Amino acid sequence: MPEIDLNSIASNVLWGTFLVTILLGVVLQKTRFCTMGAITDIVIMGEWTRMRQWLLAIGVAIVGVALLSSNGLIDPAKSIYTGSRLTWLSTIVGSVMFGFGMVLASGCGSKTLVRMGSGSLKALVVFMVLGLSSYMTLKGLFGVLRVNTTDTVFVTLTSNQDLPSIASNFWGASKASMQLTLGLVIGGALILFALSKKNFWNINNLLGGFGVGGAVLAIWWISGVLGFVAEDPNTLEEVFVATNSGRMESLTYVAPYAYVIEWLTFYSDASKKVTLGIASVGGLILGSTIYALVTKTFYWESFRDAEDTGNHIVGAILMGVGGVTAFGCTIGQGLTGISTLAISSFIAFAGYVIGAMLAMKYLTWRMLPPPCEPIVAHGNSNYHSNTGGCGMPLQIACHTDQFGTLGQISPEDVAQIARQGYKSIINNRPDGEGGPEQPLNAEIEAVAKSLGLQYAYLPVISGQITLEQAQEMSRLLETMRAPILAFCRSGARSTNLYMLAQQV
Repeated sequence: MPEIDLNSIASNVLWGTFLVTILLGVVLQKTRFCTMGAITDIVIMGEWTRMRQWLLAIGVAIVGVALLSSNGLIDPAKSIYTGSRLTWLSTIVGSVMFGFGMVLASGCGSKTLVRMGSGSLKALVVFMVLGLSSYMTLKGLFGVLRVNTTDTVFVTLTSNQDLPSIASNFWGASKASMQLTLGLVIGGALILFALSKKNFWNINNLLGGFGVGGAVLAIWWISGVLGFVAEDPNTLEEVFVATNSGRMESLTYVAPYAYVIEWLTFYSDASKKVTLGIASVGGLILGSTIYALVTKTFYWESFRDAEDTGNHIVGAILMGVGGVTAFGCTIGQGLTGISTLAISSFIAFAGYVIGAMLAMKYLTWRMLPPPCEPIVAHGNSNYHSNTGGCGMPLQIACHTDQFGTLGQISPEDVAQIARQGYKSIINNRPDGEGGPEQPLNAEIEAVAKSLGLQYAYLPVISGQITLEQAQEMSRLLETMRAPILAFCRSGARSTNLYMLAQQV
């Protein structure tokens, strides 16, 4: 029997993972693939493009796992996702926590690494807090609470919890045939749905879906084929080399944060080795950095104010605790896990969506304008502005000390806006929306510029905010002089556009 060189195998696994995730970092940066954005785009704009990217990636991963499994290359039963014990309460609680947290923290685990690579100091803070909280949930205080509360509620199935195993047990068919059949049907349906809209067919969307799904498959192959040893010479048992769980692994971005923290903290301890998860974190950051530098989109980003800092810290804690409790993040459970067709992964997917929607409701509530004083008319009696009386300050909703929103204004209100300290104005109200009596953009712009204010016209139709408008809003927020005021008819569109601009 030939001698097995575990160190050589581990090196191949780590370098393979590192290279794949470098490419993944480039893909995520270029395509703006974002699981949080996929949900918030639907909630705020009714826009499904990024959700289609996510579903395409899931479909590709499901079909790929079905093909790899049916050909005997990998066995999903040897992953952490398909055991017979279904900890449904932990999955629900953890996924809702994670979904809520990723909205507060401006992105999930993978998005945080991508943002770090492009210069976000906010993402660096999220990384450290998420890593610490996930470590505490794996091995510390939060872990004790998890094991003694939600983890005690579970159902033990008569087979593994993946759909092929359940179907095989129910119908008596072979698991391999069920894996192939269900994988092709479910994965194929998701792919067809994602590709069903003609406007989805562009290089970024296709690269995002096929690229991310392909990366999950590549790591499954690296771990399950390249890193598989049928008989470890030390234990005489099968082993998946260079994984933290000792089982077959693919991409996930919560527990690996903890592994990075642990490895860096105990670096002098020879027993602490670089693993597949650690390599995937480093590769993703490097890939994102390379793309940002090459495209000249690297820039330093910091917190706006104390509330922004608090939101990101709380969000990171929720992601760290929730991600470990749910057995993964929106990539770990919401893509890698679903590729095995595990029931818990589908439950987690729903939890992420619910948590993110709740967080959006919370942020919307936080950004509601304060109660207004009685409004008075300017010029035509049918047109109303947001002043509280002659010479009184405008009732502006101050989301931060650098940004506020307002409803209807007239040219006469611009001087008061300047007196209240604002340096720039963004008009999100289309001309003609309120009829012929509505002041024209050109009239408001002329007054603003005469007072030395920066001005931008970014009209948004009610209920029809686009990704391009969110990107332009983000650019304006970065380039215009602060404090900045945005207005529309009620302030709601400007508020929603501002929230989206924080995520693109």
